Amino acid sequence: MPTWRDTLAHVKGEPRVVEATTTGYPRFFIHRSIQLLARICEEKFGTPGECCMLVSSAKLADAGRFFLQRHSPIPIAVRVVQHALSSSTVDEEGADSQNDHQASQEHDSCPQQVLERHMLFFPADSFLLAKSYWQCSGHGISSRRAYRCLELLGIPLPDALNLDGGLPPRSTSSSGTSNSSSPGGSVESLQDGLSQNQTMRLVQSDEQLLPYAEARVVLQRRIARALEGDFSNPTEPSPLPISPNKASGSRTISDDDVFLYPGGMNAIWHAHQLILQAAEQMGKVPGKSICFGFPYTCTLKVLEKFGPGCYLFGAGVDDDLSEVRRVAQEATSSGIPIVALFCEVSTNPLLRTPNLVELRKIADEFDFLMVVDDSLGNFVNVDVMEHTDIVPGRIFRFARVLLDAFDSLVLNPQRRHYGWFAIASKPLTKTSTGTKTSSAWNSTRGTLPIGPTSSIAIQKQSPIGSGINQRFTVYNTAHDESQNSDGKKRVIKNVFYPKWAMRERYDACRRRPASFMVTPRYPSGFGGRFTILFSDERAARVFYDNLGCEKGPTWGTNFTLACPYTILAHHRELDWAARYGVPINIVRISVGMEDEETILGWVKHALAAAQKASERSS
Repeated sequence: MPTWRDTLAHVKGEPRVVEATTTGYPRFFIHRSIQLLARICEEKFGTPGECCMLVSSAKLADAGRFFLQRHSPIPIAVRVVQHALSSSTVDEEGADSQNDHQASQEHDSCPQQVLERHMLFFPADSFLLAKSYWQCSGHGISSRRAYRCLELLGIPLPDALNLDGGLPPRSTSSSGTSNSSSPGGSVESLQDGLSQNQTMRLVQSDEQLLPYAEARVVLQRRIARALEGDFSNPTEPSPLPISPNKASGSRTISDDDVFLYPGGMNAIWHAHQLILQAAEQMGKVPGKSICFGFPYTCTLKVLEKFGPGCYLFGAGVDDDLSEVRRVAQEATSSGIPIVALFCEVSTNPLLRTPNLVELRKIADEFDFLMVVDDSLGNFVNVDVMEHTDIVPGRIFRFARVLLDAFDSLVLNPQRRHYGWFAIASKPLTKTSTGTKTSSAWNSTRGTLPIGPTSSIAIQKQSPIGSGINQRFTVYNTAHDESQNSDGKKRVIKNVFYPKWAMRERYDACRRRPASFMVTPRYPSGFGGRFTILFSDERAARVFYDNLGCEKGPTWGTNFTLACPYTILAHHRELDWAARYGVPINIVRISVGMEDEETILGWVKHALAAAQKASERSS
């Protein structure tokens, strides 16, 4: 989507763009390999007039059926079909021994597994509704899983669908045992057996990857330590001490408190469902949630459509706190109290930080949970565990041979609602999504609900927070442009970045060492994203069209990426988004690892073009 016009054409579904698009952001674009597998499933299992959507488990297929039937404007028939694929190397016993939680999550291929296909069949006219379920829940299968299914079916793939191009060959461990023949044993035995070096590294060398079972424990341990403020690496000096109120000894987050998901909205969806299930198990009527601050669009859709609903406080400022307390009080008086409050640090796309201290007080007063998504803040820059019960977030965005994003969900053992999650492990007769299930959250802690191929494909993590200080020049240039008063018509109205937006609230949860001074050895900063609000749509369009970086909806890549955020995320509700300060004339930029001069040159050139166009129209 190199231009503003192309982006508009994309969201409107114009053939010139749709037909030319070969791949796209996995949240918005169903990968070609998955489309091909769905067509094959339609031919084999479907009936005339039906479409197929592939999801990652039987449980989530049932949830999809309930969603479609609940939200369809007319009664529709929705079928769930399950079919298992296997190869001659499948370890049947190992596959049969999987518990419900493992079977209910993403299972990429490996020689020891039966590969199941879980299919939703629905009327073709309901495809957009089904896609909204796929997009907001994150329950679709991965392209790697689709590729493996096609391989087992003997379907030749075009070169464009070959997903193995960047993946190194299967390696051999130092003991001479092939990774492909080592299921890795139990998680418990691995946790004790991992060396310090393995704990802090997913990769044993540039070409030698840890086996799947070891890799998943390494990931969980790395996240648990990062949330404690421990970013040490065997090859680097240890970080400075953590401030006493945030010391790791006072928290003791274990590996078992960390859950991993294959990406997208999976962690947010599961956090929401976990809370609703826990409330039901405790004999409570699950109430609505509160969404504080303008969130990423799919987060709001999860809260609105996959449960009792939510109250949105889109501004997310201190003036809203009294209204939050009033809503919570009224809900408690009605007998159906608020079940949770969801917020982001920082919000997407306005990079604001809510008042976590006051929100925690309200949550404690009215006995509901807090869920704080720190995806944009990230573990290095912010520490939200002191205030939250659950932390879901996009934890890894790798850019090397492959680009992978994973979700995590971390439970805070120091909060009093921690016991809810053990209760939620008991069997349920019916969840809020209409799914009959026996949830296994507590009993399966330590499992990795992402498949072997996806987990092993992770290469070395891009340095967390690296290049942040060097990037400040880019942000400052845009900010200075918005503040200049040399008589020219300003094309920039504002620049949203935590350094300037609600700085006091951001600093309150900013990660700092014991001295409370940020130093080069303890690199907490403000993150790698900022959003520019332009004077009008024309200025935003000209800036975007002349910006020399890559264009696309994601963030966190090693290369700079820009997008006209509101068009992509809210193209069907532009007026509604504008009411919350997210108008069409904004451009969000995720700063990459290019040299400063290159990035700065792109921004200056685009700003000059926007300024020139604005002067001509005056």
